[in-house]
Amino acid sequence: MSSQTFSDVTFDLLERIAARDDVAGFAFAFDDDRRAGTACGATPLGEVDIRFDLVPESAEMTVTIMRKPSFLPASVLWSEFSRAIDRARAESGA
Repeated sequence: MSSQTFSDVTFDLLERIAARDDVAGFAFAFDDDRRAGTACGATPLGEVDIRFDLVPESAEMTVTIMRKPSFLPASVLWSEFSRAIDRARAESGA
């Protein structure tokens, strides 16, 4: 498993990412406390499952790749996740 922490991430920002990615075939599930959850979906190379933990007080989110195709580099997933965060920020004007 591989993890990375992203800064300046709020629950509202995460909801925007989830709304877009649901359309793209990734399903997000949030825990009742809205501080953690999972996302899963298919890429052309296979299934991907992630877990995320949000710390609202510091606006940090740690994402852990739980499952990915062995031949898909984690760096590709981190890059795509970072782009999703940047797009959501741009849409919100943050």
